[in-house]
Formats: sequence, structure tokens, C-alpha cells
Amino acid sequence: MSVSPIASSRHIRLLDILKRRGATRVDELSEMLSVSPVTIRRDLEYLSRKGLLERHHGGARLVTAPVNGLPERDFTEKGGSMAAEKNAIARKALELLDDNEIIFVNSGSTTLSFIGSLQDRRLKVFTNNAWSITVQKGPEVDLMILGGEFRENSRSFVGIMTLEALENIHSNKTFLGSNGISLEKGLTTTVQQECSINQAMIRNTNGPVIVLADHTKIGRISNFVSTPLNHIDILITDNGCPEEKIEKFRQTGIRVIVAEV
Repeated sequence: MSVSPIASSRHIRLLDILKRRGATRVDELSEMLSVSPVTIRRDLEYLSRKGLLERHHGGARLVTAPVNGLPERDFTEKGGSMAAEKNAIARKALELLDDNEIIFVNSGSTTLSFIGSLQDRRLKVFTNNAWSITVQKGPEVDLMILGGEFRENSRSFVGIMTLEALENIHSNKTFLGSNGISLEKGLTTTVQQECSINQAMIRNTNGPVIVLADHTKIGRISNFVSTPLNHIDILITDNGCPEEKIEKFRQTGIRVIVAEV
């Protein structure tokens, strides 16, 4: 189920309120967001199905992290881990590209490796990955940075401005990094604001949605659900992932590509 840009913006504001206040009632949210209680209840039901909040009588609260949820790590800490695997996955992802395509790429260290591998391609790349400006790119790669609120920990742009920019663009392919991908929850992340960005990229993609995830992310569940598995077409991982895990993802209809490290 897709939502309008206005609803997406309201969802972000609603979750920000819950983050500040802990738990809030429907009538309070209705007044703060200047919409009817019926609209708020519909928003809460949608966000509850996404796993972003818990309903309680007359209101809602943010969900607590799952038992095996992953704490957010600083971008520089993530960037130094699994470097060989990320580079191998990035090289494999290059095989899926055609010249003159428009692609979406989200934030993260794996997708940063992918952007850095685009040396000899003719592409337009739209990304909220703020650190992408630090990588060397080929002369025919047009790198478009989606603006918005800058998050220091994830080195990314998020929020309403980012979503509004995405709504006016349609890509040929989308490449997404993640903190976890599982059969039970799909694509998950430690950063709630990234969920709406990922969903907007998926919604405005005319071709395949491709997840780039090293073997440590396979089967992991992080704090917030970005998208269920049925919105993912291709998963690229490395050969450190056990074959039985790979086969289970293939059984769902996802094409799994394994990069040799």
C-alpha cells in the first residue's frame, strides 16, 4: 500500500512527536497536526502495520527495539567493516546497470562503495547519501544530492524536503543498503527517518529494486521496517552467506546474486 507525499510528510511529523513525547493521544495528535481524529487513527493503523509504533487505548507510542534489534552505529564505524565484501557486492551490482539510466541510491556504507564503483558509466544518480560527494566518480556520472535534514550519524539527508524531491523523480532502478534483511520482516533499518526515504524510492521506481547486503545483514532484524520482501526484486550478497539462507530467499521469488570475495 503506497501513501501520498502529504501523508508521508505527516507520518514523519507524527513519529517525531512520539519520539519527543514517548506516548501521545489521538486528540493531541489531531490538534498538533491540524487533521481530524479519523485521519490520525488511519495514520496510526498504517504505521502500526509497518512496525513503527504500538497502539494503545486512545493513542500510540513508539515501538521498543526487538530483542535482536541492531543499535545504530556511526557511519565511520560501519564503513571500515566488511570492506572487501562491500566492494565485491558493488562490482556485482555494476553488471545490472545500463548506460543512460536514472537510479536511486540510499544512504549507507555499502551503497557508498557502489557509488564509488561507478567510474566508467553514463548515469544520473539521485541519492540521500551525503558522503557520496567524497568519492571519486566517473566524468559521465551525474550525481544529484537530495537535500533535507542532515543526520550526522548516518551521513544522510532525511525528512520532508528529501521526500518532496523524490516525488518528482522516477528512476529505472533503485539500489538500497540496509541494516538487516529477513524473511520475517523484510528490509529493516536502525533509523526511522530512513524508512520513508526508502519507501519513496521504491514507489517511484519503474524497474527492479535491488538490495545490497553483506552476509552479516542476512537474517537480521533491525528496529524499523523499510519494506516487506515482496517489494524487493534482487538481493546481492557475498559468498560468506550460507547456501541454506540464500535458498530460502530464492524460494520467496527474489533473485539472489552472490558476489565472490
